Amino acid sequence: MSINIIEIPVRNLIPNPDNPRKDVGDVTELADSIKEQGLQQALVVTPDHEEHGERLFRVVIGHRRLAACKLAGLESVPCIVREMDARTERELMLVENCQRSDLTPLEEADGYQGLLDLGAGVGELAAKTGRSESFVRGRLRIARIPADVRSGSEAFAQLSLSQLGDLAEFEAYPDMMAELASMAGTKNWDWKRGQLRSRVRVEAWQQSMRTALEALGLTVDVSASTWTTPEGYRFYDVWSGEPDQFEKWWKKWHEAHPYGQPIIRFSERTVLCFPQLSPEEIAERDAKSERMEREQAAFQEALAARKEFDRLAYTLRTDWIRKHATGFNGGQLRKATTRLSLLALTGTNLCDGLIAGAEWNNLDHVLDAYNLLAATPLPCDDTSDRGLWRETNLAELHRRQHVEGAANRELLLILCAQIEALIKPGTWADECDITIAQAYYHTLADLGYPTSDEENKALNGCSCPKTTRRSEP
Repeated sequence: MSINIIEIPVRNLIPNPDNPRKDVGDVTELADSIKEQGLQQALVVTPDHEEHGERLFRVVIGHRRLAACKLAGLESVPCIVREMDARTERELMLVENCQRSDLTPLEEADGYQGLLDLGAGVGELAAKTGRSESFVRGRLRIARIPADVRSGSEAFAQLSLSQLGDLAEFEAYPDMMAELASMAGTKNWDWKRGQLRSRVRVEAWQQSMRTALEALGLTVDVSASTWTTPEGYRFYDVWSGEPDQFEKWWKKWHEAHPYGQPIIRFSERTVLCFPQLSPEEIAERDAKSERMEREQAAFQEALAARKEFDRLAYTLRTDWIRKHATGFNGGQLRKATTRLSLLALTGTNLCDGLIAGAEWNNLDHVLDAYNLLAATPLPCDDTSDRGLWRETNLAELHRRQHVEGAANRELLLILCAQIEALIKPGTWADECDITIAQAYYHTLADLGYPTSDEENKALNGCSCPKTTRRSEP
């Protein structure tokens, strides 16, 4: 490979379109240095095309220096001229930028992908850039995020490496990936990610379930509302479980409902079987049963939504408290524990305190919640006797409370666990019970908890039954 160092007019140097680094950043300080001392390091360029009788050169290494030279007003700069192919160009640019830590994770990922497209292997890329093969594969996974997803959100450039990894998780679901990307720059990212993960699990289960049904000569009806009873059929029976277990249940169910063929539908990870009515049964139906079915369908739909919401909200709250508990200062802890202690003792104006509202099995729920909140679970979790106040657990709680500076934090965790044990799917549909959740969230928000839009809607009573207003006579 021939190498020449020549002075090339700045006007004859063009940026490389394949450069992984898309933004050269602020070059003001570098330009000032070049004005005083000149350019200390030559650019690396390769011949490009001719234009108006002049040879143009494509920059391979030195895009920031070129931008600074232009700002400094230099008319020409020293360059090392190399003849090289496209793959060599990309390798030099990627390695140089990786060494200088100039690349964002996405720019680095696109650089790897460009070389992969030119025939480079993962092992080769890892060796040339000094990275591990698993690191390169992780970056290549990010590189596969489609262009329309990247351009679909103005805040996409703000995404962290972890969030880019979240997006790559949904590679097989482009619509979901775009939906998650739309949350960039908002506080709803974690909520949407959890929601989409649940959707993926449901879709995988339903696909496997369809295969099991087809083996039995059955198909899934998607022509109407899931919960609406079809004309000529009775209200559904439900089955939930793994697809390979369905056949056993089906045989028993079919023996009990031998007339005609059922209509089968899905609701999340549940199979609904509507048995076909005999002529005699059709004749016996009345308006009352139909009304009850509609009410039950609406209730089940609302209950399913509340259960999913409660699960996601519980996970987000406990994860956040566990990650941030050690970072709360003394003032924050005192304010939070005072509020939660008063809430535990007095409740709200609509709901009794925790002591008055405790259920017979509530200590089991408190133990579960505390073990999620604390960095280290309590030692005793015997399924046959899971009481929070077992001697072993109580001794450990006392020990933790006497660790220097830990008393207020442990008090906060216990109080949070007590409240978490009382917040259930039904809480969000009860105007009285929801006041406990409102007071709890108010305290968490003061500690920095990012309450999502969905949680705010629930706290404002979106799941509470609507009061029907009677018409004026």
